[in-house]
Amino acid sequence: MESETLEKIGLTKNESIVYLTLVKSGSIKTAEILKKSGLNSGRIYDTLESLKHKGLISESVINGVKHFTASPPNQLKEYFQERLNQLKKEEPIIEEAIPQLNKLRNTIIGKSRSTIYTGLRGLKTAVDEAFERVGKDEEILAMGVTSLKDETINRFWINWSPKRIGEKIVAKHLFSESSDFYKKFKGMKYTEAKILEGITPVTIDIFGTNTVLIMNYKEPISCISIQDKNTVQSFRQFFYQLWKITK
Repeated sequence: MESETLEKIGLTKNESIVYLTLVKSGSIKTAEILKKSGLNSGRIYDTLESLKHKGLISESVINGVKHFTASPPNQLKEYFQERLNQLKKEEPIIEEAIPQLNKLRNTIIGKSRSTIYTGLRGLKTAVDEAFERVGKDEEILAMGVTSLKDETINRFWINWSPKRIGEKIVAKHLFSESSDFYKKFKGMKYTEAKILEGITPVTIDIFGTNTVLIMNYKEPISCISIQDKNTVQSFRQFFYQLWKITK
């Protein structure tokens, strides 16, 4: 087993290495732990104390020298369950804090700004933030929509669309080509789709009257979010000029 496996359930890298060392070695002294694990002596004592606190190792004194032993692996399950229970207790605190933090963040950022997001996770964040600003009777306009990108991104948009549909937000799409991806959107509720080949090398989504997202789906994935009413209005006018000439 690699130490990364234990890190996934919440142990630090050093804790994972020390625990595995003890599992493989039985009851040993601190000096032996250092030698077998390859860790720096400056952090070993803090790591041992932390593992004791979590109930994952025990300490005994043999001939006046401290020895450490790994607790049975089943204890890892108990530790993980305790961690889950603690997270559930803290969830209401997080839920209460989020609106306050959002209010503070929006106040500091101001009304007009641009932000660059990278990676698929960054793209998802940009989309969700933009959607939160869409008014009840507003719409989402998209141009340069293409299926010729990573299938993971296509699935994201298909899976995300019910969120928009559930809020009865109309979306109009200008696709760059006909495809199964296009047909899926064509058949969705509160959705209109047309084809305008070669419209743009990037995808541009206009969320209501507040946000424009300019998305580059080639690696590295990036998304520019622009929050400026004048800029949004310019993109909306451009979109509708294209929409009118497209069948």
